[in-house]
Amino acid sequence: MEPTYRFKIILYGNAAVGKTSIVNRYVNNKFEEDYISTLGYNVLEKIIEMGNNRISFLIFDIGGQEQFTELRKQYSKGANAALIMYDITNRDSFENVRNWYNDLMEFTDGARFILIGNKVDLVDQRVVTIQEGEDLSLELFADGFFETSAKENIGIDHAFLTFAKVLVG
Repeated sequence: MEPTYRFKIILYGNAAVGKTSIVNRYVNNKFEEDYISTLGYNVLEKIIEMGNNRISFLIFDIGGQEQFTELRKQYSKGANAALIMYDITNRDSFENVRNWYNDLMEFTDGARFILIGNKVDLVDQRVVTIQEGEDLSLELFADGFFETSAKENIGIDHAFLTFAKVLVG
């Protein structure tokens, strides 16, 4: 059965915020302890059932390093949606969310997005509060804000399912 909806999703966020880990957990239900920075890009697909609809998420995981800006720009064309991510234990990754948002607006035709604060399993290392994440989400008119943990599989399915409901409308 063909998907009723197809959405191209781009991941935005600093290197090491957990973009690849989130996608691997969501698509393959796997988590790798050893961090390996994404060099270039990976594309994964996840098909979900929602009511009478089959939804295909084609997820583009592009390296967060500055050297991949042109690649991100190229692959962002035609994107319907994005996840802008930060690491709750890394203040710089949170401070850069506005830059990632600006890239998203420049590289796409105003793609919908959600904001994700990742690594909530590292609660004792938290430097970004939930309230700060919620406030930034409202400021940027995100379609949702979620805190997740790829390691502990917290909040990921909920974030994607909620986003699917927003995108399908």
